[in-house]
Amino acid sequence: MYQYTIGMIFLAISSLAFAIAPATSEPIDQHFNYQKIEPSAYPQFSIIGNWTYIAPNSTCSETYSFQQDGTMRGSSGKQIVDSQYAISEKHTQYAFYALKHQVVTVNQQKDCEGELAEVGYEGLHYIRFDLTGDLMIMCDDESAILENCFGPLTRNK
Repeated sequence: MYQYTIGMIFLAISSLAFAIAPATSEPIDQHFNYQKIEPSAYPQFSIIGNWTYIAPNSTCSETYSFQQDGTMRGSSGKQIVDSQYAISEKHTQYAFYALKHQVVTVNQQKDCEGELAEVGYEGLHYIRFDLTGDLMIMCDDESAILENCFGPLTRNK
């Protein structure tokens, strides 16, 4: 199983294989499997807000703050990354939102995994929320298999 950090997500997410790392012992499908729901009944959620991810067996946390103006600040370890993003208003027929982003500034500190992000990196990822909107995963593609995903991230309330 892989663990991913801000630098890795916003620098190299599209070129790596991802694994969902559940925060609990519950099966991940319980939260993100929409196969039994008609596409027209998928819930609509907003990415706006603060999200946190803590890798299994780690004390290093990552936070993502998505603002309404299309900016996102992420932190991992000592690294702080500012990005511009755009997300589709509605989900696709497979319950994913397309998230495009570009890294604008990096403080040149290392993330939880000792990696550095690069200014200018552009990425396209697919977001799927659980049925409550309190958890989300970021995926390489829209596969219902959910093998190439990072998360889950928890919405901070």
